[in-house]
Amino acid sequence: MECFPIIISAPSGGGKTSIVSRLLEDGKLSRVITATTRAPRKGEKNGKDYHFWSEKQFENAVKKDEMAEWAKVHVNYYGIPKSSLDKLIKRGKHPVLVIDVQGAKTVKKIYKNAVSIFITPPSFAELKKRIAARNDGTTDVKARLESAKKELKCIKNYDYLVINNVFEQAVADCRAIIQAERLKVKRQKKF
Repeated sequence: MECFPIIISAPSGGGKTSIVSRLLEDGKLSRVITATTRAPRKGEKNGKDYHFWSEKQFENAVKKDEMAEWAKVHVNYYGIPKSSLDKLIKRGKHPVLVIDVQGAKTVKKIYKNAVSIFITPPSFAELKKRIAARNDGTTDVKARLESAKKELKCIKNYDYLVINNVFEQAVADCRAIIQAERLKVKRQKKF
């Protein structure tokens, strides 16, 4: 069976992190280790949590076309080295990428066999409620809602849409999508 990247995107409050954590439990999927130029936080390990690179290392990787996707967020670079995806695929694992809509578009251009899933709450009102509930005083709720509106317009670019109304059902839906994709004739090496 051919392994393929699985792209998961959702607006803030969509539940992507919780869903991906559950999906990773089956052992057939693996989180992709991304690269960053930010300093490690307490307890983070290079090569396990992130690849902690210097700005020069990151810029060289971009110049050499070694990144599947990348962006500069505030003062630090973040991105996915192609080697991180390719190593997992060679080991028979499906790389899971939790990325935004722009990153998903970029990765799908490079990895044509990638499967993209967009996760969203059942309504914008529910999304507002979830974002507001997560507000710890450091989060700009209004900015997150504006970003969510833009992201929701990109659903049409995804292969699948999962409505995260009941968490267990959303996890089951994602598992069903991945299993159906694994069983496609075009992904079977014997045929």
